[in-house]
Amino acid sequence: MSQNSPDLTDNMKGPNEQNSRYCTRCARALKACLCEYIYPVENRAPLVILQHPTEVGHPKGTAALLAASLTQAQIWVGEAFGEHQALAQLLTSRPCFLLWPDEQARSLAELRALPPTSSHEEPCFVLLDGTWRKAYKMLQLNPALAALPRIALATAEGQYLIRKKPFATALSTLEAGYHLLSQWEGDAAKYAPLPSLFHRLNEQWLSYSTCKPASLRP
Repeated sequence: MSQNSPDLTDNMKGPNEQNSRYCTRCARALKACLCEYIYPVENRAPLVILQHPTEVGHPKGTAALLAASLTQAQIWVGEAFGEHQALAQLLTSRPCFLLWPDEQARSLAELRALPPTSSHEEPCFVLLDGTWRKAYKMLQLNPALAALPRIALATAEGQYLIRKKPFATALSTLEAGYHLLSQWEGDAAKYAPLPSLFHRLNEQWLSYSTCKPASLRP
């Protein structure tokens, strides 16, 4: 059964609650808030992030930072989305593509070369937020997602310094969103605030690590 999160795109635009320990915009502890480094970017193609429940509130997670940085992004939380009406409506209302690099995936260049739809709408891109194992399980639990046409990014080495990467080109959700949207629009400069924010997140965690005794470091 899926668990719907609040519409984070609304929450992220509002002020923090006085009694909360967490920022309602970047979803991080107030003492580690990164909102001053978030610069909203108007993305042409909307982005939907399907987040595994174990990633909600993860201090090293990047999905909330990505959503807060884009004007067209939302996060839905769950493992199985078979009864998620908003997602079902989205998948049938416009062209949607799943970012999932396998032998079936098209490149973004191939996607741009496809004939335009009658509505000439920008496609909607779907990202899975979780470890590779958990993201794969989400794909297996959701036939509608598994049936989506898949896209892959041009090779880019991940810069995630604070979580273990299964391979060199594994990307955080924020990095994946950056490469996807900047490659789709062909405008890396427009999306420069995203890697800058990600760099700040890495710096913040590395500074925490160096301040702790070795026995207490993650």
